[in-house]
Amino acid sequence: MSALMAACSTAHYPLNPPLAAIDGSSGYRGERFFAADPNDHLFVHVSFSGGGARAAALGFGVLETLKDAAITWEGKPRRLVDEIDVVMGVSGGSMMATAFALHGADGLGEFKTRFFDADLQDDLVADMLLPWNAWRLTSATYGRSDLFAEFLDRRIYQGATFGMLSQRLRKPFAIIYAADMANGARFEFNQDQFDFLCSDLDGVSLGRAVAASSAAPLVLSPVVFLNHAPANNAAGCGEPLLLARSGEASFRGRSKRAAQMATLREPSPEGGTRRYVHLLDGGLSDNVNTTGPLEYFEQFGGFVRAARHVGYRGVRRAVFIVVNAETSRRSSVDATPEIPGLMSTAFALADIPINRNSETSLQKMRASIQQWEAEVNAAHAQGDFDVFAEDAKFYLVEVDLRVHPEGSGLVDLESVPTSLQLPPKDIDALRRFARDTLNRSDEFQRLIGDLH
Repeated sequence: MSALMAACSTAHYPLNPPLAAIDGSSGYRGERFFAADPNDHLFVHVSFSGGGARAAALGFGVLETLKDAAITWEGKPRRLVDEIDVVMGVSGGSMMATAFALHGADGLGEFKTRFFDADLQDDLVADMLLPWNAWRLTSATYGRSDLFAEFLDRRIYQGATFGMLSQRLRKPFAIIYAADMANGARFEFNQDQFDFLCSDLDGVSLGRAVAASSAAPLVLSPVVFLNHAPANNAAGCGEPLLLARSGEASFRGRSKRAAQMATLREPSPEGGTRRYVHLLDGGLSDNVNTTGPLEYFEQFGGFVRAARHVGYRGVRRAVFIVVNAETSRRSSVDATPEIPGLMSTAFALADIPINRNSETSLQKMRASIQQWEAEVNAAHAQGDFDVFAEDAKFYLVEVDLRVHPEGSGLVDLESVPTSLQLPPKDIDALRRFARDTLNRSDEFQRLIGDLH
């Protein structure tokens, strides 16, 4: 054993599989999920921010409340949670989002058992300290995030892959993302993104995607994906659908992210394409999941055009629920003259840009809702009621941990740390906060009233 430990490991992270040919009728693509229910007149988009177990618990409380929200929509009794079309998540929120997409609302109890009731962080640290894992971590092609991905696959997702989700075609469609280490761009785990890599997302595990979305700098290692796209404009798997949809020039010009995605197919200064993509915590690009919808609609040239393209017709209610688990509490390091340690510095490196960008993103989201309503009204003025019905309404519901409802009586949650596990009292308090916030929200109550 001592001789084995003396040598560096040759362990290697799993390589994402190549894609033989791009096919819009297969793979984990939002359009396929939306087209599966063309008569869906209620669009619900829920997003979970980053924040470790704190974010997962807050999102869990929101889903519990939506599960208990009985509605009567178009003459049928339903649960609001079953009407969710899209669930977005980043970092800690990605853990909740992927589990919800995999098991649905009726799997919330299992997620609680596997995630909140377990000592995940302690167990992960213990795993890293095992002699054979410590040896594997000496490899140049195997990092802490790779071990974390294996841990998540084993403890939370039981080896589930995106292929399992794409075969079911059952809403909600989960969008989780990381940040591209090269340019800070949002890297989404859907087949449209992986088309640019000529890679088949169906062969990638949920645990590996969540590990990439949660890879806080210095704390965890970047997660690496192989770019199978051919060099020198060779055919390879074919042209990405996003480029073919509108032509490369117009696609690149519509949004910053579109241009960043296109660079995955361009020659690098060294020649050939970027051979590898290195991913970090998605919160570095957007921690509250608001720029994702904005840029998605931009690539189609507008909200109505995007809804028309993916097959929605006669939409009467468009609901956006933003769950923000950020805190505004100042760091405790300011209370001591001691030089901050490595972990405090590492979290600050991630938290500072995340917190500074999030409020700006939320403001853009609020303004965008008004813009989308104006687009729909303009379409109606021209007699176009095909995509959005005459009685279409929009809703933006915010669950923000920084905004305590007056008189809620809840404990101060801003001291809850960003970690992989929390004491039961904090989990319960976060769940109550989510329920209490929704029950006190005028916008949420307006939505419930209109859905009856």
